[in-house]
Amino acid sequence: MIGIGPKELARRFRREGGVFIVIVALLTWSLNLTPGDLESVRKMYDVTIESARIINEEGVRSVAVVGLHPAEGYELLRRGWFMEEVKNFMMKGIDLAAEYVRDGKAMGIGEIGRPHWDVPPQVMDLFNELIMYGLGVAKDVGAIVHLHLERNGVTTASSIVDMVRRVGNKPYSVVMHHAQPIAIDTAFTNNVMPSIPMGRKGEFEEAIKHGPGFVVESDFIDDPKRPGAVIPPWTLVRKLRNYVSNGIINEDFLHRLCVENIERIYGIEITK
Repeated sequence: MIGIGPKELARRFRREGGVFIVIVALLTWSLNLTPGDLESVRKMYDVTIESARIINEEGVRSVAVVGLHPAEGYELLRRGWFMEEVKNFMMKGIDLAAEYVRDGKAMGIGEIGRPHWDVPPQVMDLFNELIMYGLGVAKDVGAIVHLHLERNGVTTASSIVDMVRRVGNKPYSVVMHHAQPIAIDTAFTNNVMPSIPMGRKGEFEEAIKHGPGFVVESDFIDDPKRPGAVIPPWTLVRKLRNYVSNGIINEDFLHRLCVENIERIYGIEITK
């Protein structure tokens, strides 16, 4: 691994009272692998699966989510690949992720999605096509989906709600990574689960005004060059505990976020 590794991560998380964590595929180049090479993608997925396995061994419930981040496709465009070539490769990455789900190694496909940075309209169209493809594949294999998206509030949420509705994915099987608090109502009331980053100042406080219709994430990247990005998962647990002890949320609210909503997405039982 590139940082403290899954075993130490699990131990620190468990010491703080953490009981469940999702391990999501990184970028190929984060693991010194080759963008645009399907064998490198397979190795990246295997690292993700193995990390979740180790965490489970340490007594923390963990599931793996594998897929190609939109930055992978964008990097290939930057290197001169044609749009159709990028589309075909990214679809192969989704198909491979579906194999891992079918084989019981992974629970979900992700992070797939679209760039959160400015790109030409035709590039955004390409990634929207890939989202629709990914949602369709996920529906076929019974996978959950983690989506990487721009942060345009209700506009972003509405576009995803529309896609999910058209494809017909199972309620709450699609998670909007790094969602904004303002997107919670639109997403949650339409069977899409928003995930609020705990590392963004003031966003959790804003999110709870909308009720417990979301989950929380650390978005931790185990990379020594980016210490604590965004926040470590054990810090997330500590922060949630402090919100309860300070009376900002109560135990029931916490249970809705961290048990009921997690069970709703992943279909597994969370026990403390």
